[in-house]
Amino acid sequence: MSQSVLIVAGEASGDLYGADLAHQLRARLPDVALYGVGGARMQAAGVQLIADSRAWGAIGVVESLKVAPKVYLAYRRVQQFIRRHPPDLFVPIDFGAFNIPLSCGASAQGVSVAYYIPPGSWRRERQGSDLPRCTHQVLTPFAWSAEQLQSMGATARWMPHPLLRLARPSEDKPTFCERLGLDPYRPIVALLPGSRRHEAKALTPLYARVAESVYTVAPEVQFALSVAPHFTADWLHSLWAEGSRQWVPTETRSVWNLLAHADAAIVCSGTATLEAALLNTPMLIVYRGDWLMNAEYKLRKRRLNLRWIGLPNLILQREACPEFIQEAASPSALARELLALLHNDANRQAQREAFQEIRRALGEGAGLREGYEWLVEHLASLQESRG
Repeated sequence: MSQSVLIVAGEASGDLYGADLAHQLRARLPDVALYGVGGARMQAAGVQLIADSRAWGAIGVVESLKVAPKVYLAYRRVQQFIRRHPPDLFVPIDFGAFNIPLSCGASAQGVSVAYYIPPGSWRRERQGSDLPRCTHQVLTPFAWSAEQLQSMGATARWMPHPLLRLARPSEDKPTFCERLGLDPYRPIVALLPGSRRHEAKALTPLYARVAESVYTVAPEVQFALSVAPHFTADWLHSLWAEGSRQWVPTETRSVWNLLAHADAAIVCSGTATLEAALLNTPMLIVYRGDWLMNAEYKLRKRRLNLRWIGLPNLILQREACPEFIQEAASPSALARELLALLHNDANRQAQREAFQEIRRALGEGAGLREGYEWLVEHLASLQESRG
């Protein structure tokens, strides 16, 4: 009898990891039925979507309230699905506010839960207190996360981060440059404005103004703008026009090609900063929202008690990559730091050495089993126990 797996992701990064899991599970268990919550990648990987999460991305209270009705309706839909069609295995990916309550409910119903990349697993001081009682297994890409969860009573495994395997360019630099109309012998700067609509709306015009500032002193520098899968290039170009009349090529394919072949990058805080680090791309990390988000940030800054926001810096517990948050992310400040990064070999080399530390922290060279291997074994044990 075929088994069923429910994979639930609420963010663009989770959609990437969920699609990878779907491919890996289907390759080893051809008859497995895959259901889930995710976006275009999971759907393309053969997951039957119960709800589409492409429009959910939000950071902060203000933006979260805007998408809350959609998220709540999807939550109820998934709850009903689990109740009516209990899967053999539930695999939540990050997205704790949505997935932890679902995990607790599914576990209480007798569904086996294997949490994949638990929320906040990069934190060294604490892990989710509900995870031990709501999961049968937790797969985390950080050794300290596995140790803390084990000490709390969870069955936690340290696995290599899936981006170690996934983040690879698919074309060489000459091919990439020819496709985007770039000169491979001139500096290339990758611009990543984020996968959430409000991020791209705030950062794309800002990046355009940075480019204008850089052109005045270094006209040889080329910029290329990454387009998230659920955005259109035309929409980003309309935002770009608010800050620059200069044409900019847009990368609508894998961001890994753009990052791999860029000399430097300006990256919106999020998973993309980790992708840039794994592709060895020196970067500036940026986060800036609208005036409401700026006000919220100021009010919550003290309570958040975060020294850094970028994943590379959080993992290393030091500032390996410069961060520019809210008002500090001005066109002049970013242009100045970008030029310094492009023209200073020592700065770029220092970041690249830090990136090697990150690879080791994510499990490279540790001889770890991949997360999907643990899941296949988990499914086999479930089938065996049920006869």
